[in-house]
Amino acid sequence: MKFFTNKELRDLAIAILLLSFILSFPDLNLFFLAILIVFFSYFLHEMGHKMIARKLGCMTNFKLWPAGIFVGIFSAFFKLISGIDIVFVAPGFVEIMPYRFGRWGFKVVTLGTKDLGLISLGGVGINILLMIIFKAIPGQVFELLSYYNGLIALFNLLPIPPLDGSKIFLWKEWFWLFLIFITVLALVL
Repeated sequence: MKFFTNKELRDLAIAILLLSFILSFPDLNLFFLAILIVFFSYFLHEMGHKMIARKLGCMTNFKLWPAGIFVGIFSAFFKLISGIDIVFVAPGFVEIMPYRFGRWGFKVVTLGTKDLGLISLGGVGINILLMIIFKAIPGQVFELLSYYNGLIALFNLLPIPPLDGSKIFLWKEWFWLFLIFITVLALVL
């Protein structure tokens, strides 16, 4: 079975291009570097979701989120006008499907809040880990890798459905708060 459907690959490509634009705007000289960094970070984020979901016997599907795209593009232009260097970076979300297709049709899997939280943590956890690792390595590219992973983690941790943070928050509020604390701390240091 393929890890990503053709529609997911298309949506991921659109999300990566939009996210790269949003993060590099207005200095579009960084656009191609942003594409490489965002591809690396976002791909691993989505793989994290898929690996945990498969372990729990279900599937995930990446979907573009039009509201997230609109707010992200708006925030990029707001950054230009206001000079405040913060952007909204959630162009898509992972739909968790509690079934798996197989030779004999599909099997329905019962998922609780813990399972949904773990699947969501699979993506965000990778971004937090990458942020911390790259923060420890000197150099401008590693600084950007750390920063972009931190932003991806931070906005995915917002407790707004359909983002990962809403599922982690429902699972364990204290753990969600800990992840927010670690992410913000690493971003500001």
